[in-house]
Amino acid sequence: MGIILTISSFAVTRFILLPLKLFLIKTGAVRINYLGNQIPIGLGLVLMFGTAPSFFLYSFFTGDESIYLLFLVLTITILAGFIDDILGNHSVKGLKGHILMLIEKGELTSGALKAIIISTTSVYISIYYWENVIFFVLNFVILVLTTNMFNLFDVRPGRVIKIYVLIYLILFASYPQTRIYLSIIFASVLAYAPLDFKGKGMLGDTGSNFLGMSVGLALVLNLSYLPKVIVCIILVALHIYTEKKSLTVLIERVKILRLIDNMGR
Repeated sequence: MGIILTISSFAVTRFILLPLKLFLIKTGAVRINYLGNQIPIGLGLVLMFGTAPSFFLYSFFTGDESIYLLFLVLTITILAGFIDDILGNHSVKGLKGHILMLIEKGELTSGALKAIIISTTSVYISIYYWENVIFFVLNFVILVLTTNMFNLFDVRPGRVIKIYVLIYLILFASYPQTRIYLSIIFASVLAYAPLDFKGKGMLGDTGSNFLGMSVGLALVLNLSYLPKVIVCIILVALHIYTEKKSLTVLIERVKILRLIDNMGR
């Protein structure tokens, strides 16, 4: 069944991708990328449309209704990202910048609104999978910061996809119980990937947040206490680093990272 669902996810994504791209271009949902070219933003929406039928079929055939909750969370996350992509004030950078705008100036940016929506959703999921206060905090931090981490990497064609594929392979090999869930999303990412690598479309916050939350949910569902603590430390350290320095500059300075980053472009 897993193979059929992944093939379905791939096929539906490919079918929807071009019409969605043309729709975004016609409605003016475009942005200038790092090369100065105008390309459609928010193409990450295709991941929601592409995976939905497979998730519903999975629940129908297995009777596992928990997948509906996971897909609802992913849908809320992707729509919050899409609002930010379309309505966002992109002169304000970083999670910290949006929060400071809200606290110091009382201005609610689309980025701050997105953060509030994702944080609220993460609180709900952390309560839903409640074990104790410590696990609640760990789960919340993982969900929020993993979601935002993917946003940090989505500044060059294909970069966030490579990060996702690496994490997917680790989780797929380590946790059999969530393989179908992960593979449905992975197949959709593969169907979209060529467009991203060619620099002809952007996942945007729409897609990067979707992928980040999907990974965050998998980590929350699978990891025990100590691995969750380690993941939280890594995520916090990464976010502290990116508030002061550029990941792109770091990648350009390290030869092996630069080679991997440029692969496929």
